[in-house]
Amino acid sequence: MSHDDAIPIGEGWARHNGELLVHPPSQVYFAQRGDQRGKYLLKSTDGGWSVCPAPHVGTDCPIEVRAAASSVLRPGVGAERKLDRSVVLADMPKTARLALKFPLGFLDSPASCYALFTGLRGNAAAAHWCASQFHQRLLKEVAKKIHGWWDSEAEMPEELFFRGSHVGSLVKVLRGLLENLDQDLTNGPHGLGGCDAVVAVLIGEDLAAAAVGHASATLLFQGADAVPLVPLLGQEEEDENSLASASPVAPVALSQLPLGHASDVGALVDSSGLRRAKSAWDASEADEEDVRRILRAPDAFSVLGMAEKGPEGPAEAKTAYKRLALRVHPDKVGRTCDPVDAKAAFARLDSASKVVEALAEQNAEVCRELHRILRCDPFTVKGASQLLQVEQEAEASQVKKALEDLKQKLAKAQLQEALSEIQKGVDACSRAAETLQILRQAGASSSEKLLAEGVPIPSLSALGLRDLRGLGGRLQVRTAAYRAGEEVRVALCSGATAELPMKDLEEAANVFLWQPKVAAMQWATKALALRQDPSAASICLCIREREEDEEEDRPAKRQRGPKGPRSVRLRHLLLRCAEAGKPLPEDPMARRRKAQAQCRTPVEAETELAALLVDLLSADGNGDLEAYRNATFRRLCQERSECSSADSAGQLCGDLGWVSRGQSEPAFEQAAFSLRKGELSDVVTSSRGVHLIQRIA
Repeated sequence: MSHDDAIPIGEGWARHNGELLVHPPSQVYFAQRGDQRGKYLLKSTDGGWSVCPAPHVGTDCPIEVRAAASSVLRPGVGAERKLDRSVVLADMPKTARLALKFPLGFLDSPASCYALFTGLRGNAAAAHWCASQFHQRLLKEVAKKIHGWWDSEAEMPEELFFRGSHVGSLVKVLRGLLENLDQDLTNGPHGLGGCDAVVAVLIGEDLAAAAVGHASATLLFQGADAVPLVPLLGQEEEDENSLASASPVAPVALSQLPLGHASDVGALVDSSGLRRAKSAWDASEADEEDVRRILRAPDAFSVLGMAEKGPEGPAEAKTAYKRLALRVHPDKVGRTCDPVDAKAAFARLDSASKVVEALAEQNAEVCRELHRILRCDPFTVKGASQLLQVEQEAEASQVKKALEDLKQKLAKAQLQEALSEIQKGVDACSRAAETLQILRQAGASSSEKLLAEGVPIPSLSALGLRDLRGLGGRLQVRTAAYRAGEEVRVALCSGATAELPMKDLEEAANVFLWQPKVAAMQWATKALALRQDPSAASICLCIREREEDEEEDRPAKRQRGPKGPRSVRLRHLLLRCAEAGKPLPEDPMARRRKAQAQCRTPVEAETELAALLVDLLSADGNGDLEAYRNATFRRLCQERSECSSADSAGQLCGDLGWVSRGQSEPAFEQAAFSLRKGELSDVVTSSRGVHLIQRIA
């Protein structure tokens, strides 16, 4: 590099040619030499160049953040049934540099992101896939926004109006991210599953959140009412202070559909939620009582109970109608059946008979073909291949030809009264082609068994659920933005925790002001009492202003290296633990005591310390709260701690002395150096066990 070469702002620039550097994620160029020396450039579609503003210079905002996720299993449930997956990235630039090999130096700090995915239909495959994809996709999108973040045009500098593709809107990034995740999930091997999701990003003081399905984000203040940042779907109008926006609610009022009654499009709501109505592929259909079977049937042929080959002519439809009419007529069913159900079944039978009679009379061959199509389950590989009459491993060209042939054959039937049934057949053909396409691209999937599982109505706007799209399930992304320049706790809840009443969220948030792990644990534990899910999870963010004494003489621009004091004096309480079936790790600083009868697991140690923390933070202390809390914590260290520091006498019980940066494990150090004097930490896990830490100087 020549001494005359101009130097661009920030990191991540690569050589484009002899004169230009390029920032690959955003495709912004910088002229080191020549007529445009020192300018930032954009390449137009015609090959020309235009000048654009310089990249944003990251600043260090005077706030600090602690966040943690917690997932609690129902007692007696194995870890393999855990439905929740969470992502907590406390330092996005560091993760981008280490994992994805590109810097995000233009971001304000703190810069962090969070996501919680809760699997539906008792399966976590979709949640696991989304969690594995979330941060990789998010960081790549964030890297494109080199000119800063504004979620309101009123706040955006005038010179950046034309730079929409490089000026970031956090809510737009999150909306696009969830929409893309949904599209790829739906078109992949886990698409029959699904997951509720809530995600959030904090860059500087800009906080954005987005949710789909049964999930929410809530702002919790000490001494003030909570504010729903992203309320549950349908509660936006109820919450006058809500900051969220969403796409229109789906028009299908599934919540008003009677239990056990199939809708016109084949949706059935039962005690487990929404699923596809029963059809010929359900072996138990023949054993059902006629009224119940008719109400649950997804199409006119199933209502009439047509034979496998379908009707040869309209006479067969008339015969089937007469046979069933005698059984389901409201005057004939007796007291064993609900008269309202009998009336609905009789009306549906009458309508189905007219449709099949008309189809058979106009074109018996097309009528039988439609009946054959509707008997196949297009969401299973076997059913899809039978429907399209191709091999399961058929080439894409063969599947496409079979699809077009069937659509052309169905198009020959143009009866106004049968358009709904014909459209069901066309849709089934398209779904079958998609199933075989997924098989070719991703291989065989084990998710077909999920088709029999219902989905709660509030979760129909979640990610995935391919078989329920068009029946009432449709992705709806709700987003909101907030300027987090004050002390606040943020609750990210999904699945069971989304049903927690506001008072339960506030109660924990007002006790655990700087202990997000325990707060999230409290929420998840309470949520298990509300639903029968095998697990519950939440994420808690604690945001507050940085102390003034740690801000003295600090420049506005971000400085390298950690913030805060260089050394702190600590007291801690340690509980040693090991995974089930494994011995305790060697620890030369362990307290010499009799061995435990049974080694506790990390989860049990966290739960035990969380209970101690609840007692410590909830006590009133009879006036001098700080002195009471200090004395109580020393006593607990003496009684319960399994570190040799607890053998020290009096005021030194549990005292670790002065600890400098770099002397401890990262998790322990991050927790310890985020504390203020006298403050207690969250539960912290290290290689030695699980700790409660108090900063005493």
